[in-house]
Amino acid sequence: MKRWKWLSPPVEVILETIRTLPLKEALAYLVANGVKAFTVEGYAALKKAIQDKQNESQYAFVPNKNEANCLLNFARDPNYREVLILIPNYRYIDLISTGLLIDWYHKHHSPANRERVTQIKLQIANRPNGRKLLKLADLPTTPFFSVILRYLHQLKVTGYPRHFLEEEFEEFVEMWQQASKMVQTEDTVDDVVSFCKKQIEQGSKTFFVLGMKTASIIVENALKELVSKKILERKNYDYLLTKSEIGNAPRIELMISSKNE
Repeated sequence: MKRWKWLSPPVEVILETIRTLPLKEALAYLVANGVKAFTVEGYAALKKAIQDKQNESQYAFVPNKNEANCLLNFARDPNYREVLILIPNYRYIDLISTGLLIDWYHKHHSPANRERVTQIKLQIANRPNGRKLLKLADLPTTPFFSVILRYLHQLKVTGYPRHFLEEEFEEFVEMWQQASKMVQTEDTVDDVVSFCKKQIEQGSKTFFVLGMKTASIIVENALKELVSKKILERKNYDYLLTKSEIGNAPRIELMISSKNE
């Protein structure tokens, strides 16, 4: 009687199959198909694929050696540490350090760095819930990240529990792109007032306006108009205006929140 020998699928087929599987399921699939060791000639690609999946459980993407060292160093970043203080068990903390790395690439822009940012974002987008993860990775690259953390810090001081702070942060991750405006020098006071009115009409719980250098004057004048015309008062909204300087350049952060929340 002739014995049939079980043949594993070609390496290319295995790679395509495990590409979208979590690590545990990928390993089970390999064992089921007779792949139990990665020392077999021709399986170097599979070994790398599994190593990459192990990295994905620790990082938001598959970093090279230099990037892995940078990600570890970002643990000392003040905003990163503030997230750990506010929501210490945050499940997507790897996206915060990834965002800081993307921000570093943006500040040291070059064709190679721009290409690397595209690759990182593509890897994140291919993860489950990729749309939300991309929003979170983009947040640390914006000035609104520190504004949001400052708001959460105020809630913490007031006595809000950690689970509430995490819920608030998750809401900000979803809405910050639509509920924030970086005022440019070409913007007018009317542009800023119109943005604020639209947020109020939409029932936004909290929204932000940020102006730097000469744009800070536009933000301040827009707030004066909102107050003088009692636009905020009539709709039961309150505001917090924070002035600071970055390199001797003025910066204004305006946070407007509904009193009904």
